[in-house]
Amino acid sequence: MSAGVVARRSGRHRTRGRVRVPERVAPGATGPRLAGLDLARGLAVLSMLVAHLAPVGGVLDVSEYLTAPLFALVIGAGTGLALARPGVEAGRFLLDSLLRGLLLVALGVLLQATYDQVDVVLPYLGVLVVVLGPLALALRRLPLLVVGVAAGLAVVGPLVTERARDALGPGSGTVVRDLVLWLAAGPSYRLVSFLPMALGGLVLALVLPHLAGWRTAAPVFAVLLAAATVVHALGVASPDGAAAYSGTTAEVVAATFLAAAVVVASCAVVDLLAGRPRPDAVLAPVLAVGRLALTAYTVQVLLLALVAVFRPGERDDSWLVLALTAVVVVGACWLLDRTWGTGPLELLVRLARVPEGWRSGAGLRDAVGSLSAARRRRGPPPPPRSTPPEG
Repeated sequence: MSAGVVARRSGRHRTRGRVRVPERVAPGATGPRLAGLDLARGLAVLSMLVAHLAPVGGVLDVSEYLTAPLFALVIGAGTGLALARPGVEAGRFLLDSLLRGLLLVALGVLLQATYDQVDVVLPYLGVLVVVLGPLALALRRLPLLVVGVAAGLAVVGPLVTERARDALGPGSGTVVRDLVLWLAAGPSYRLVSFLPMALGGLVLALVLPHLAGWRTAAPVFAVLLAAATVVHALGVASPDGAAAYSGTTAEVVAATFLAAAVVVASCAVVDLLAGRPRPDAVLAPVLAVGRLALTAYTVQVLLLALVAVFRPGERDDSWLVLALTAVVVVGACWLLDRTWGTGPLELLVRLARVPEGWRSGAGLRDAVGSLSAARRRRGPPPPPRSTPPEG
């Protein structure tokens, strides 16, 4: 989407306290961020707040169908764009995916223990990142096979979930139970539902560079939205249904189309605003949330845990809590993005990445030594690129 991208380099350049935004570049190039994915990720965070905290349903129920699938699909699209960069080392890419996934799992477990009124999605996304890495590496040049695998998983996934829930007895150990929940039996989320969505994002990453502007993206968005509507309607009329979080074939396919439509629309909006003097300014708060999505998610959970201390026994779905959380999350991300250029958890993810000097097959001592040397040379790491997003 060469005509529809607002680029943002991984190291933010500051001049007299202001951020210099480079010119637009094609997605998949080394270094710059794809602003359309940042916008889509920011919308996923806002949709998450509505899904968690809105006291009414109606049209707001769309957030229940969109939030987690959009996170999963953006992870797939980010993975595809990361693999499209020149000079990707397979071993380093896989180890990065493993470390990032484990970090998401660990953080998610801690957040779930802190606050239990929301089902924290991070462990499920962490498992997705770990599993998607080798799968994307093997299938990245075979888009038709990726579509076939995604379709097959969407069909088989509900059967796997049903069997896993039957097999998950009360006597299962904590670790085993958590693994089965993350993989297949989760009440709201599960890998077998997320993986087809992420593979859809992997295919979408191949399409984005060919959407040469909002005029091209608009009809693609319309087709994807219509497909999501039709599949959802057919699912509702079927015996299995298409309820949010159900993991039925119709729900997974419709949610994938819907999330893809939002990503395409986000890229179209960025392209449409690209001709303005300051293209980032109009969407700055949402873009900041998208760039700091992991920090935004964590701030949300910690804030809700704090609110629960002062509202013991009360549910969190209220307009007051929604407004407060939105203001704090968006404000914190915008402030961090403007002043520091990244968030603390994005910085942690960056630190966990394998250094560039590391070679596949190198020993642990070499890897640790290389990491320490690289950090001494470059100082604090720059913000992460639009590689697979962290929830």
